[in-house]
Amino acid sequence: MLENLDLNELLQLYVIPWGTRIIFAIAIFYIGRIVVAAVSRWVEKFMHARRMDEVLVKFLTAILHWILLLFVIIAALSKLGIDTTSMVALLGAAGLAIGLSLQGSLSNLAA
Repeated sequence: MLENLDLNELLQLYVIPWGTRIIFAIAIFYIGRIVVAAVSRWVEKFMHARRMDEVLVKFLTAILHWILLLFVIIAALSKLGIDTTSMVALLGAAGLAIGLSLQGSLSNLAA
């Protein structure tokens, strides 16, 4: 089977299309990580400027950081051609469950 494939044909069929997808996915991931870190730092400085409680600032900044990072990972996986609709639905259900379970704790923390 491999003896029938020409190197040029192999490059055109597999290496070039998948290579560009992988490079773009890696670029999305690394640029996204930089943007997420910058946004997290900006939000943390903004909350400190509003004189919010340190525990609340760290908690909200960490949640924001991980949520934005999940969006970046989903965007990178989508660029690779992976169907991400089931992952988004799973993350939405998990977010709803976590939000409902932490409802009382978050109200105590915010007060």
